[in-house]
Amino acid sequence: MNKLILLPFLFFTSFVFSQKEASNWYFGEKTGIKFNNDGSVTALTDGQLNTDEGCASLSNSNGDLLFYTDGITIWNKNHQVMQNGTGLMGHPSSSQSATIVPLPGSSTVYYVFTLDAEANANGFRYSIVDLSLDGGLGAVTSDKNILIYTPSNEKLAIVKHTNNADFWIVTHGWNNNTFYSYLLTSIGLSATPVATNVGIVTTGRIENIYGCMKIAPNGSKLATCNGYSNSELFDFDPTTGVVSNPIILFNGEFGYGVEFSPNSKVLYITVSTNATFDNRRVLQYDLTASDILGSSQIIYKSTGIVVSGLQTGPDGKIYIAEYAWPSLGVINNPNAIGSSCNIQMHAIDLKGRICNMGLPPFVSSFFSTPDILLNNSCVGENAPFSLGTYQNITSAFWNFGDGTTSNDLKPSHTYTTPGTFTVTVQTIGTNGSGTKTRDIVISSIPTATKPQNILTCDDNNDGFSSFDLTTQYKAILSGQDTSLYSVTYFANATDYANKKAIVTPTNYVNTTGYQTQTIIAEVSNKANASCKAMTSFDINVFDSPKPSTIVPKISSCDNASVGTDADGRILFDLTQRATTILNGQAASQFVLSYFKDSALTIGIATPNAYVNTTSPETIYVKIVNKDNAACFTSTSFLIEVLALPVITNT
Repeated sequence: MNKLILLPFLFFTSFVFSQKEASNWYFGEKTGIKFNNDGSVTALTDGQLNTDEGCASLSNSNGDLLFYTDGITIWNKNHQVMQNGTGLMGHPSSSQSATIVPLPGSSTVYYVFTLDAEANANGFRYSIVDLSLDGGLGAVTSDKNILIYTPSNEKLAIVKHTNNADFWIVTHGWNNNTFYSYLLTSIGLSATPVATNVGIVTTGRIENIYGCMKIAPNGSKLATCNGYSNSELFDFDPTTGVVSNPIILFNGEFGYGVEFSPNSKVLYITVSTNATFDNRRVLQYDLTASDILGSSQIIYKSTGIVVSGLQTGPDGKIYIAEYAWPSLGVINNPNAIGSSCNIQMHAIDLKGRICNMGLPPFVSSFFSTPDILLNNSCVGENAPFSLGTYQNITSAFWNFGDGTTSNDLKPSHTYTTPGTFTVTVQTIGTNGSGTKTRDIVISSIPTATKPQNILTCDDNNDGFSSFDLTTQYKAILSGQDTSLYSVTYFANATDYANKKAIVTPTNYVNTTGYQTQTIIAEVSNKANASCKAMTSFDINVFDSPKPSTIVPKISSCDNASVGTDADGRILFDLTQRATTILNGQAASQFVLSYFKDSALTIGIATPNAYVNTTSPETIYVKIVNKDNAACFTSTSFLIEVLALPVITNT
């Protein structure tokens, strides 16, 4: 490895970085976009670079273009080739051909780092641009194409050191598993990197050199795509530059684009089955999950659009390079998990200019945005605001976009109405002053109305039954718009706490037998699942009566053989057949009612003292579970009066 000579100390002035350094992008086939102060994105057609992949551009803290490059040529803000700005040793087919980094402590000096393609001899180099030259248009100094090492992978990531002044410049070697972390300070680039041997050895077929590398905005994580080999996630220490704790996200597929959400909690990767881009997908990983691999979701799948490079914009959204298309895709809410991230293809019209695989990378720390509770907060909830750890802030003035303000460094605010609010904070810190802006979405909290319990009868003699929990949907929502809110069901409080939802609520079998089971129903806002309400209802299985199929008749003699009492009508105690009817079931659980008709409408008020009307007569019995009147059945038996014999005196 070549030793580097430190750049001589130039001069110090406050360099304030913010998201506006990423306001102008130039990429693809003379393609560009500009992020405007009002949150809109405008296509640019004045760009001069034409590249398949690698490119870089940089603006000042006001959002004005400074210069841009494909790693070979540098163009100034007037789209003219910069003085001494040709012949850089990047490559248009290098995944991350170039990245621009300001020299700490200077307002005019910038390092342009370049990477050759496919581990070729030009390797990893830097050139220095001084914008004070050529009347403020800038020029490349004599420090041009300074070799750092060769061969190198096609990966380059930049993040702030925890001192909030210096930068880590991180690359990866070829035919090894070494990450090289160089520290860029006010006196130049360190001669010796922090070298970490961790993860897989990138070697073998040259395609394994393809793909990008990014560091999370807060500096805690690093992710890399290694062509056909795999994609990996690591911990990164922004104090020491050490890379550690590798996790292989997937093997054997072609990963290319990689990006972290502004809150550093979600990772996105573009992947296809092979380099011909079959089975194209955008994957999402929840970095807060206990099982990061298990959190993987396909948030977009296409056979028509080649999704490739990923890059966060100053608006906090992640933009997707649509290879060979005159448009860009966008992930509108990248901090959100699952479909709530709201991915949208063909979102930005490039006015006929063609996007290729690459988008301009930036210092990841540019996109460290204020952490907001629940990503998109809810109406009526307390939402705490704070600035990232890379901001040495001494004072702040917040405008929450709804007419209220705060001077607290970490304020809290409650929104009373739903909508999109532009939050702005003006800061003063040890490195100067700056402004950050972020659009946040405040969503409505639904209501959850408690429905009637679901009671059912046991037809299987085992205490278990199938329930369609979704029949409660309408009652729970109680008139709320079904297109805005969804209902999720949980088997018990433990499952609710662990977010283990019932997978098939239309055919759910209870787990507690004849005991009551409480189902928890959660109503959530489809646009923001963190805005939710909860209610509960009971399900219960009740034992069905199972009477004897054969109930013996009750026969009794008439009161007399002759005279008025010999009328075939006597007093019966119908309840003497109760034990037989219950057929072994508990008398304490079932209520027996006696009727004169099969429709069970003419009741017998005193079955223990019933006078028959005919003989024989059918008595009908209704057997009901006393805890659930819906669980009943009926049976019948005969009563008859036998005539006494007539004795004639002789």
